[in-house]
Amino acid sequence: MAFLDECSEGKASRLLKYYPMSKSQLAQDLLVLYLLDFKTKGYFVEFGATDGIKMSNTYLLEKQFGWFGILAEPAKVWHKELVENRECHIEKLCVWTNSDSLLEFNEFEIGEYSGLKNQNNFNGSLYSSYLVKTISLGDLLEKFNAPKEIDYLSIDTEGSEYDILLSFDFDKYDIKIISCEHNLSENREMIYKLLSANGYVRIYEQVSRWDDWYIKV
Repeated sequence: MAFLDECSEGKASRLLKYYPMSKSQLAQDLLVLYLLDFKTKGYFVEFGATDGIKMSNTYLLEKQFGWFGILAEPAKVWHKELVENRECHIEKLCVWTNSDSLLEFNEFEIGEYSGLKNQNNFNGSLYSSYLVKTISLGDLLEKFNAPKEIDYLSIDTEGSEYDILLSFDFDKYDIKIISCEHNLSENREMIYKLLSANGYVRIYEQVSRWDDWYIKV
């Protein structure tokens, strides 16, 4: 948590208090709390969501700070537990550049690495492959009547992040913070250019290793 160096003593102490409750892989949820000054009753959108707890960037926000929002997860392996573990909107369609397409989805034995066949570079043992119906980010937000001001968007789709953002109308929603997995792929620079063109600034480039963080300016 390199950003702790910038915190006041009081804020750092408060973040450390919640560290044992964090479910994020690299304290992403704590960085959101830091950036938004421990905001309560915020609104999040997160995909992929796994079971709602494992490596979740929003579980702490929901359970400890009263946030609400949308979780999207197309991998069937997670669906039962996701519904049981969370109290927000849950979407089982696959977030993609457009709605109503049918795409092949690869589910791996390590479930968190599952993703669309033509977007996923993971070479692990394949558990199953099946077709998933898609929904665009814009249609997802409309479906659940998301507010026009969204505090945090977390994107981890194992390779399709750029395509999802490319088709999104950023003028319709004010998203304050975006964290986007890049895994050091060539899409990282493409995502940077796209979000920069839509009024975002990249911050804390080394904090999450495989994620980039953007704030609206």
